[in-house]
Amino acid sequence: MTMLNVDQVDTDFANLPSIGQLRSAAVLSRHLRFPVRPRRIRIKQGRSAIVAWQREDAGRLGALDDWGFTAVMTSPDKLANAQRRAARHGQELTVHEAADPQAAGATGAVLISGGVLADPRIGKHIARTLDHLGGDIEIIGYNPARRLLLKHTPVDGSPEFVRIGAGSQRHLAEAAERWQRAQLPSLPVEFIGRRHTATRSPWWGTGDLHEHPDPSVAEEVGVIVAELHRELPEPSSERAVDDPIDQAEAAASALARLLPERAADLDELRAELRSRLQGRAAAGGPREIHGDLSPDQVLLGHSECRIIDLDRSAIGPMGMDLGRWAAACRRHPELHDLEQPFLDGHRAAGGAGGSDVDLGAWTAWALLVAGLEPWRSCSETWKDETLRIIDAARGVVRDGAVGDTAHAIAADATAAHARGEST
Repeated sequence: MTMLNVDQVDTDFANLPSIGQLRSAAVLSRHLRFPVRPRRIRIKQGRSAIVAWQREDAGRLGALDDWGFTAVMTSPDKLANAQRRAARHGQELTVHEAADPQAAGATGAVLISGGVLADPRIGKHIARTLDHLGGDIEIIGYNPARRLLLKHTPVDGSPEFVRIGAGSQRHLAEAAERWQRAQLPSLPVEFIGRRHTATRSPWWGTGDLHEHPDPSVAEEVGVIVAELHRELPEPSSERAVDDPIDQAEAAASALARLLPERAADLDELRAELRSRLQGRAAAGGPREIHGDLSPDQVLLGHSECRIIDLDRSAIGPMGMDLGRWAAACRRHPELHDLEQPFLDGHRAAGGAGGSDVDLGAWTAWALLVAGLEPWRSCSETWKDETLRIIDAARGVVRDGAVGDTAHAIAADATAAHARGEST
């Protein structure tokens, strides 16, 4: 696919100009006048888009200066507000392009860039949090306008993990307390400051299960998650997970806009999932769930593990956790050997078996809702990756393959291509 075609696909998908520029390292670097890599893009169709970038020579400037954002804005009022907020923290926004809204055919869109302290939604929360921190700071993750993740090493203390969000993090602290009361292995979460938008936890372990795959740990995680699923929560509409069928519908619609040539396959997939999950989505009743379970959420250290990132902890069907784990193992061939041990551990600890939860449908569901991840993460090979995810989801629905009979996505995609079902 040529650069021109890629840019048009991105523009059509987002209903905004310059989206291809935001996702291109080369074009973005020309705008910024220093080499960067785009890391994560978020869009509001027809309204705005923002991408996080990291300098190629990261570490030269240190602290917060190696990361920033570039955004497309279509509202003059929002641009003015963003400039005022940035100025409050001594930051400037660079305007790269501006179209005259009165010109024929012009969109009125503006392309702007700034550092993380100028982020239009979380810049003020970052500045307030920094007032409480001293010592060394390293950015380890940035989702623009949503969250910033830091490793903070105090001058006279141990390293800690800091999360700064756009809104209250009370739900995260409450989830950590529930896990602690249930004696499930996670990490304590404390607030930084009084606004509850930033939290800290100990910096724990030597890596995660994605970096160091270990089937025995995956089995242990299955046991832990089964214990979580045994918890019978009090009914709470505030903590109920969003309807998974609605999530599948939204994901399929978005993927069909991005890859219209696969619209028929996606329609078939969501119809099958609706049929299989309707009425069975709540198999086993509403339970405590992690909500975003995958091997990279499992920290390793000292022959123990800790399960982290509880910000999507909710009340919902346990199939969501099982499907997300299986889907993560399908998306990354190096994790394939972690799928069956996890399921074995879950079953051995009294978790759901095949008769209780449609594991094939939930795995396909989780693959589908993750289908936009390659595009959002600005992968240069997003199209091939997304097609493989779609083909894998269709293969699971068709064959009902989970656990021992599972194949890595690459193998699923190869078989689908051989049958003439892809692109």
